[in-house]
Amino acid sequence: MIPDRTAHAFRPLHFPGHADALGAVSLPVADHLVRRGLLQDARQLLLTSGNPTMRLEDIRQELFNQRWIEPQRHEQMPVTLGPQGPEIARLDRSALRILGFWAQKVHINGLVPTEKTDEPLVWISRRSRQAPSNPGRWDTLVAGGRAAGHSLVQTARKESWEEAGIGPVAMRRLQKVGEMAVQYVSTRGFHQELLAIYDLVLPADFRATCHDDEIEESLRVPLSDLVARLAEPRQFKFSSYLVLKDLATRIRAAR
Repeated sequence: MIPDRTAHAFRPLHFPGHADALGAVSLPVADHLVRRGLLQDARQLLLTSGNPTMRLEDIRQELFNQRWIEPQRHEQMPVTLGPQGPEIARLDRSALRILGFWAQKVHINGLVPTEKTDEPLVWISRRSRQAPSNPGRWDTLVAGGRAAGHSLVQTARKESWEEAGIGPVAMRRLQKVGEMAVQYVSTRGFHQELLAIYDLVLPADFRATCHDDEIEESLRVPLSDLVARLAEPRQFKFSSYLVLKDLATRIRAAR
């Protein structure tokens, strides 16, 4: 957890040779990393020169030693220039948020048509109560971050099988419906996310089956019930709340 009263004030983090900031670091964390010689602080907060992936791993280890982040997740995430820019480094997933780098996230709305065309059934999933972030909160049917070396579609296929047991035949109906760039603050740091939003029409006899222990339960609810649940945003992971709110707005606008 990021400590003390200045935890929600952030400084932009730059890389050598790049004019635009790539991340954002809370003041306590920034001050500590500068004191440890892991970031430079002249006119701007700057990653020290050398291989950026190696420098970031040094920072991750220090943040873990200080108990500001969870243990290493052994999943390398791309560090990019902006939400859709090229990859210039890689970083273990555990440290992405605290340094405020952009993440690309896949969200899949699972939909089951009904006789009322404007009132489909919507699948939602509750995250495990042992999850390192947002434990016990509701999510879209499938959600996950794009790891280094994977495309968004590959991520969608992987996460769909792991979190809901959706196979390749059903995934042929996957339809990308938009993207949403969001920035927000949590106790984990400064979040910058590009949400890639997909709709997936599923058969009435589909039953979600989690294979990776990240999902505690999945429910199929009428759209009206979903809208009622969205009246209490704290029940949902924040990015999933935005995606599901967008889904409800799109369906009702098409009436």
